[in-house]
Amino acid sequence: MKRENGRLETSLQGFSRGGKGTTVADESSKEMLDRLEIDLAALKHEYDLFFNGKRRAEPMKERKELETKLLAGSRRAIVGNADQLRFNNLSGRYWTYANLWTRTVRDLEEGRSHRDPGGNVKRGSRVGAVPVDREHIDRTAEALLEARRSCGLAGDPSDIPSLRETLYARAMEISASGGGRKVEFVVSVEEGKPKVKAVLR
Repeated sequence: MKRENGRLETSLQGFSRGGKGTTVADESSKEMLDRLEIDLAALKHEYDLFFNGKRRAEPMKERKELETKLLAGSRRAIVGNADQLRFNNLSGRYWTYANLWTRTVRDLEEGRSHRDPGGNVKRGSRVGAVPVDREHIDRTAEALLEARRSCGLAGDPSDIPSLRETLYARAMEISASGGGRKVEFVVSVEEGKPKVKAVLR
């Protein structure tokens, strides 16, 4: 506080006279937005690898983590219109990507898309592709039923039709994510429990 021309003036450190001083909240928001930008780019890269056959599993863990951060950001007060606009743009970009990723995975699972021999996702079904032989499905269902019985679990011949459909649906899913290759099932008993393993050929 100082006296000039008979008036008292108060100096507020940390704020410029033009009102454009950077507050701690501004700096914190900028750091958060920079991190979200980096995380979104990294997640998009992981999905690109997945759809190009360079990554085996969908990056769901990373996707969930980013969604959690975006939700937390939407609940906090962001100082500055520019930062708020940047956050809204980041959030909008994420949900646009997320809808595209979900739709692409669903198309793979339901046969509207397929993977070429190199693992890349292609639109359209693979003509003439049969992911698993029906006779193999029948043998696998019977072997699984017998494995259940050997473990003292319930196993009735009336269960075979539902086992067939479950195995066939699973084979379709595995084949779609494996570049359209054929699927074979192997039934075993491990530690007193029946197991079914899928092998791509």
